Amino acid sequence: MPRVQYNDLIDFGYRLLSKLGFAEDDSLYITENAAFTQAGGVQTHGAVLLANIESQCGSSIDPKHRPKVEREQAGMALIDGQGAAGPVCMRLAVELATRKARETGVAVVSVRNTTWIAGLGAYLAPLAREGFFAQLLAQSSKCLDAAPAGGVDACFSTNPMAIAFPTDADPVVADFSTAAMSMGKANTLAKAGRKSNQPVFFTKAGELTDDPKAVIDGGAMLPAGGDFDGHKGYALAFWIEALTAMAGGSCNNPAGEQRQSFTLIVIWGEAFGNMDWVRSEMHRMTARIHATRPRPGVKSVRLPGERLQTQAARSRTEGVDIADSLLATLNAAAERRGVKPLAAEA
Repeated sequence: MPRVQYNDLIDFGYRLLSKLGFAEDDSLYITENAAFTQAGGVQTHGAVLLANIESQCGSSIDPKHRPKVEREQAGMALIDGQGAAGPVCMRLAVELATRKARETGVAVVSVRNTTWIAGLGAYLAPLAREGFFAQLLAQSSKCLDAAPAGGVDACFSTNPMAIAFPTDADPVVADFSTAAMSMGKANTLAKAGRKSNQPVFFTKAGELTDDPKAVIDGGAMLPAGGDFDGHKGYALAFWIEALTAMAGGSCNNPAGEQRQSFTLIVIWGEAFGNMDWVRSEMHRMTARIHATRPRPGVKSVRLPGERLQTQAARSRTEGVDIADSLLATLNAAAERRGVKPLAAEA
């Protein structure tokens, strides 16, 4: 797999987005979050965001559009994307939520009518480092990916969510789908001709299978928890649809326009007056988890998101892995926009 230098990826994304007409601070914010996810080894939700935004500029995205605050109170805000890119809306949501949470202790900001924000955890990691406890829940209005528990027809997108909270060292950051897996992972498995490690897909005829091509061909995937505990992932997926409706967005509707909605919930740890206790408890708890006996075949027990953060830190110095197909897609976008291509190491 090709490898690029972390700073080169940042520079490339910044130049590409700036050429598209994004403001400098928006270009940097989008690129830094995409690069963090890519550096963590997530090919499906990292630098591909740059290509996704480039492909939608002039149609679903206008780099000059700004998200609008439609409603605001002390501990909440509602934002309409108005054609702005998803990460641009996220940047405003983070600014509002963290400011409000510092003042009121807790803040909820919902965003409707925007585009794909890709990896959720990248947006929360900096908040946790500042002492916030954060949750992010997202939905795509038209994607038909996951079935409800007990059903075989897709009624949801993969409806991802992420959580992050501070410790005495790196924060804990977990980013996961409320379906059996992300569609990016399902597509990657299908393109490679691989199967999942258990049957988590339905064919169009409603038969359970481990072949990811089934969901691509009009089937569906199980909710998180699979055939045994899928009612839990189903409930979370439906909760995210309810938050979407609360924000004035469209619940999953294949007849509607493809838009993404998300809700950011932020708690200011200092409001409870015991962050020293939090850090000491997290130190004790994480040490206890790390000392847990691993199962056969498992090297060690990790914290949620630990592998990604460790990989991202290593990639900053050793280089970032990037799939051949993704590198080609990014450089095709660069050629269309008259930007110097992203060079891989020899």
